[in-house]
Amino acid sequence: MESNKSNIMVATDGSQASKQAFFQAVEFFEYKNIFNQIIVAHVSDESKTYLPFEFQSTTIYEDYKIELLSRYPEANYQLIFQEKAQGQENIRNQILNIAGNLNVSYLIVGFNGRKGVKQDATILGQTVRNSVYNSKIPLIAVKKLYKRDETNGFKFVVCIDGSKKSYKSLESAIALSFDERDSLLICFAPTPDREAFGTTIKTKVEEFMAKYQRKWQYKQLDASYRAIENVIEMINNSDDLDFVVFGSNGYRAQLENKTFFGSTADELLKKAKANIIMVP
Repeated sequence: MESNKSNIMVATDGSQASKQAFFQAVEFFEYKNIFNQIIVAHVSDESKTYLPFEFQSTTIYEDYKIELLSRYPEANYQLIFQEKAQGQENIRNQILNIAGNLNVSYLIVGFNGRKGVKQDATILGQTVRNSVYNSKIPLIAVKKLYKRDETNGFKFVVCIDGSKKSYKSLESAIALSFDERDSLLICFAPTPDREAFGTTIKTKVEEFMAKYQRKWQYKQLDASYRAIENVIEMINNSDDLDFVVFGSNGYRAQLENKTFFGSTADELLKKAKANIIMVP
């Protein structure tokens, strides 16, 4: 069943990375009208009087107000600007609370913050780290702005391992690949002890995808005890893989009935050059 119309929310701090996340949200929002509203949220801290003009709340508000007014009727967007609540541990948690209270379908953040790209790209900024580790909402972390053009749509890599969470991730990719130019690469990267499950997983994927009109293909990588490195190498060596979609944890967490943030998800988040779509 295709997803119902819902809302998409962008968290902004005034940085170029968060502006890029906004434009990525626009790319999703403007096609096929699958979302009711695009929401821009910002939480300020009045104690940070040292912030430059471009990072001040009123400046950010006016900037996004102009961007939204130039694109949409007022019914199609919201600007939610709040001061950090008394007793709130940090701004990042307040953003997650806003997203949860609004029951948005996706929260979009920039992969970097006001300080820009780190020298070591595998060291996560506080905002993206807090968001992916704690969000109860599917999260899109934008490393680069991707756009559809006349002939090419978005290409999603979906990491599948047979767990319920990985099929939930596939559902998210299906919901976002709504344009006829979009395509899915559904990838199973087994460790040697799980290589034999490939046929079963492929069959289930085929049955699953039969319900949808999507362009897709299934790929099983060579078995390896460092299977995630094979996935990252495949993504980073490709010029046309835009988004990598995965669950916050996988098969091992399902077996152990735990909800920890998995090591595979952590590696993909830090090292894959594609934009991240993480499904909790």
